[in-house]
Amino acid sequence: MKKLMIMALALLTAGIASAQVTYSIGYINTSSKSETKFGGITTTSTSQMNGFTISVDDNINLAGDLNVAPGLGMDLSFRKDNGINYNKFGIYIPVDFNYGFALGSNLKLFIFAGPTLDLGLISSAKDGNGNKANLYKENEGNMSRFDLLLGGGAWVTIQDQFRFKIGYKAGMLNTCKTDNVTVKNNVLSVSVGYIF
Repeated sequence: MKKLMIMALALLTAGIASAQVTYSIGYINTSSKSETKFGGITTTSTSQMNGFTISVDDNINLAGDLNVAPGLGMDLSFRKDNGINYNKFGIYIPVDFNYGFALGSNLKLFIFAGPTLDLGLISSAKDGNGNKANLYKENEGNMSRFDLLLGGGAWVTIQDQFRFKIGYKAGMLNTCKTDNVTVKNNVLSVSVGYIF
């Protein structure tokens, strides 16, 4: 697990050249709302997945206290439902425009908003008998790997070294390719970061 984390951090750092970056680790909750239409009747259901993220970003100044923070992250989420274990692993690219307010000599508040491109790499299900399904395959789940999320949140930096962040983003795309079924994801995240 330790080697995996080191490799993930190395991958996340690739392509971001800056004198100052923020590495973060956090908790993620994905709420998926499903709507199925059949014969004029619509049924809805909601499922939750919990997991963790690691990410890196660079907050680039645009003008005054206005900045943009492009980044790269990885997320791993889990859910167990009716004896079936679900796992999802993917990468995401946030572009968060933000504005900072000084709250004191060592404390600053940032309000952010922006899009996030989400790419699923693995989405699987496994039952108690060891039967597995790839949820991206048409005959096993027919889910889409891509999503575009919009939203925002806030973070606080302490002594320009530690960052505590909370955000909420809503999925704009239907992530199910099955006819008459719509699945949209909403993501809540909480993280702590270290600024280099």
